[in-house]
Amino acid sequence: MKKIVLLLLMTLTLFGANAKDAAFMLDYKEVYKVALNEAKKEHKVLMMVIVKEPCPYCDKLVENTLDTQTIKDKLTNFIPLIISYDANYPDKFRPPFRPMTLFINPDNSTILKSLAGYRDVDVFKDAMDMAVQKYKK
Repeated sequence: MKKIVLLLLMTLTLFGANAKDAAFMLDYKEVYKVALNEAKKEHKVLMMVIVKEPCPYCDKLVENTLDTQTIKDKLTNFIPLIISYDANYPDKFRPPFRPMTLFINPDNSTILKSLAGYRDVDVFKDAMDMAVQKYKK
């Protein structure tokens, strides 16, 4: 199993991660409506990461931030979704920059917090905390 994961990581590093590969690697949802329905049902924030190929900053976000234990440990309050910029999701969430991370209130589809571009673990973690605080108010 470790060899398969290592091979997958090497492949993603060489060719860049697309949304489908990143969703598989991180165990994130990859369809907006499925993720939104689950977030509503479980009363969790929808964390939507929008990526596009080719995008070195998208790859860096996946590999250096999302795939860290710190971020994985914080996902208990979130339904994580990684989606291609070209996928089917509401146009109001279509960003001018990629990557873009949106923390969405599943009850009314408002944006609780957004992060444009690559962010390191500490900044990303703080944004996650802010989104949860706003959602629970």
